[in-house]
Amino acid sequence: MADTALLASPLPFDYVFFDCDSTLSSIEGIDELARMKGKFDEIKAMTDAAMDGEVYLDAVYDRRLEILAPTHEEIVAIEPLYRSTVVRHAAGVIAALQEVGKEVFIVSGGLLAAVRPFGRWLGVPHDHIRAVSLEYDELSGEWWDYLADQWDQRLDVEYKDSEDTPLVQASGKSDVVAQMLGDRRGRSILVGDGVSDLAARHVVDLFVGFTGVVSRPHVVDQSDVLVTADSLAPLLCVVLTESEQQALSGSVYGEVLEEGRARFQAGEVIVRKGAS
Repeated sequence: MADTALLASPLPFDYVFFDCDSTLSSIEGIDELARMKGKFDEIKAMTDAAMDGEVYLDAVYDRRLEILAPTHEEIVAIEPLYRSTVVRHAAGVIAALQEVGKEVFIVSGGLLAAVRPFGRWLGVPHDHIRAVSLEYDELSGEWWDYLADQWDQRLDVEYKDSEDTPLVQASGKSDVVAQMLGDRRGRSILVGDGVSDLAARHVVDLFVGFTGVVSRPHVVDQSDVLVTADSLAPLLCVVLTESEQQALSGSVYGEVLEEGRARFQAGEVIVRKGAS
């Protein structure tokens, strides 16, 4: 039976990791790239199969990009789509967590050129964001007359390959989370929607499955805590101790905290494993 009585964590968490696609934003960036290229249904089927655990992520990751052959400019164009589809209360939750001293990270199998500026817009530090960098064919496009982004990357160059990173592998997110934790001392939590997130549950103290955008069977069945709301506000009840919540109550973050409490009490959080 789900325990909905717990409105605060008995022990503090120090580090909070978020997935990006279908967690902080309600879209899958690669699928929206496919929509731009007129190949949405084909690519979405491959994405869903990987995120549902039907196929290994590494079996489809580069294949999707090979089919789409995007330019850097097309990838950069995903970022404003992330902003326009940001999950409810995501920015407020991140700011509230940081207000009480939590370190917030984003670890994503999405494309760095879109995920990084979106994460910075949400207030996550540059060096706390990991996603997949791409290699480009520098001989493509109009190399003699071009525009570049803020990191001096040409916009018209075409995709060549993805970097050699664990994030393109089904179980690789655990390696990246572990690397980012390094020798930090304290308790950690990971929030995500897919099996690649679930695969990292053994390197954190608590895994929170988020089904507010899409519900994936393995995540529903195996999450320590399940947030079914279409908002990330209830996460504050999972992460924060009673004293940390009290510190927020009289602040500008009191409203998002009360939203989270109301949704928790409405049964939109299922607790299977406590924070102890």
